[in-house]
Amino acid sequence: MAPVYGLCVDQQGSLFAVDNGNNRVQKFDNAGNFIILWGNFGSANSNFHNPTGIACDGKGDVWVVDTNNHRVQKFDGKLGGYLMKFGSRGNGEGQFNSPWGIAVDRVRGYVYVVDSANFRVQKFDMNGEFIMSWGSFGNGDGQFYFPRGVAEDQADGFVYVVDMGNHRIQKFDTSTNVLPQLLAKWGGSAEPGHASSSLAQEAGQLRSPWGITVDGAGDVYVTDTGNHRIEKFDKEGNFITQWGGFGNGKGQFNFPYGVAVDVRGSVFVVDSGNTRVEQFMPADEGSERLQEDAEAVAELTPDSESLKS
Repeated sequence: MAPVYGLCVDQQGSLFAVDNGNNRVQKFDNAGNFIILWGNFGSANSNFHNPTGIACDGKGDVWVVDTNNHRVQKFDGKLGGYLMKFGSRGNGEGQFNSPWGIAVDRVRGYVYVVDSANFRVQKFDMNGEFIMSWGSFGNGDGQFYFPRGVAEDQADGFVYVVDMGNHRIQKFDTSTNVLPQLLAKWGGSAEPGHASSSLAQEAGQLRSPWGITVDGAGDVYVTDTGNHRIEKFDKEGNFITQWGGFGNGKGQFNFPYGVAVDVRGSVFVVDSGNTRVEQFMPADEGSERLQEDAEAVAELTPDSESLKS
């Protein structure tokens, strides 16, 4: 895989990675074992031209942002069969100019697409019918500068947008389907030169972020791509922790992009420059896994009394 961009995890724990360099999607089990792939270069159904974002819905289907074809395609997650598409190039309702991120509200039945070069986010129903859009070029509240990732909190329906060029996250309430309300924002600076400043490296700050996801507790994970790290925030944008650093060792990154979290709290990160996906487990799950492995080994190992006999 080279390079790799988007990543999603379905409710059964399967991983889907956007293999951008090969214009295809690859599916793996939770342990990283390859299952299937689909896609080729082109504009026909099931083909891609620079795919980027991906999202898994509650029915096992997979939604892929086909960036340079300016559309979204939907597939059956089991076998990769083509189901539907929507979008075309333009700046009208339901049209796109280099879309990137995508998120699915599995509870309320909405799809959010980051329409990056139109500096906006669009909201659709599950049939691809346009509902609303918001955003414009700039660094003010509700404005964007080449936004990338988008995530949705399944519990409350609030939407988080990675405003990459402004090095920040913006959180919105879109429940009225008319005019979104900005609820919070964090990271970034209105001052020029932020990306090259020491401020951008501080905990809780961002440098050209890309991916975003929300876990079951409402905490937010962001791939702080320019700083080669993952940052974790609460739902109000308060910094919790970070990990990573530039490199190719375990736990290091070379331009991380997509990020996803499964139902057990494991975090999966697309480490694009190292052409791999890394998995990180919360401490309690890690302890449970070690205990399970130890018990499995014990069952396979004869006890000392049987060895004596």
